[in-house]
Amino acid sequence: MRGRIVSLSCGMYSVEANGVIYNAPARGLFRNYGVKPTVGDDVEISDTSFVIERVYDRHSLLKRPPIANIDQMLIVESLKEPEFSYLLAFKYLTYANMNNISAKIVLTKSDIQDDKKLVEEIVNNFRKMNIDVYVVSNKTFDGLEEVRKLFRNHVTCLIGQSGVGKSSLINSIDKDFERKVGEYSYALGRGKHQTKEVILLPYEGGYIADTPGFSSLELDLYKEDLAQFYPGFSELFTKCYYSNCLHISEGKCAVKEKFEDGTYPKIAYECYLKLSEQSIFKAKRYER
Repeated sequence: MRGRIVSLSCGMYSVEANGVIYNAPARGLFRNYGVKPTVGDDVEISDTSFVIERVYDRHSLLKRPPIANIDQMLIVESLKEPEFSYLLAFKYLTYANMNNISAKIVLTKSDIQDDKKLVEEIVNNFRKMNIDVYVVSNKTFDGLEEVRKLFRNHVTCLIGQSGVGKSSLINSIDKDFERKVGEYSYALGRGKHQTKEVILLPYEGGYIADTPGFSSLELDLYKEDLAQFYPGFSELFTKCYYSNCLHISEGKCAVKEKFEDGTYPKIAYECYLKLSEQSIFKAKRYER
């Protein structure tokens, strides 16, 4: 019987098959093949023992949060409490590009952000880079109807810091979900964790993945990866004069030209420089 893993708790998988949820352990032989069943996996379970016997091929796999077979990522950032972070947004977007997953940005808490010029500036900066942005309020429901449409017939992963409103967004999309909502800590300057596990929630012919929040995202990438997968770089990096161009000090750089002529926002390049500084080289560079 074929199904999909929708959650994992205490070593037991919940598998949805034919509209029924089965508690299904995984066969020990998976360890021998270096395969670990993951939320989102399409699996085969026994009709009698309800044990997971096979994991079908995946078309995508994220390590953090651990989830398979998503085809869309919604990066959730709040406009206030916690404050919006360009650096985190570009980290998440790079992460999505590395995994060949379409990504969009949802900005929450528009009801408590009074600086409308700041909101407009954030939206315009991302749209200059052809990144879709949606501004919503989980309390007043402004902007939610457009976001609801994004989930239809997609397996969507929500990703973002603790306290930005991922669970609140899910509850606003469908009140029957009843996800636990975290609080914002003014003392810590960040949200408190509420979602402890990755879980798939069925919605409009697809699934919405609620994931644990985190205060930062340590990307497993090198400077060379960043130079290729950073938003807006994928089509440009092959046009640079140097094949190993990092878009920093090299001449005849197609990427730098885009930022210098104002085609891409200045803040995007500033964040790239910070992320590149935090990364290490994959291959040894030739030194003169």
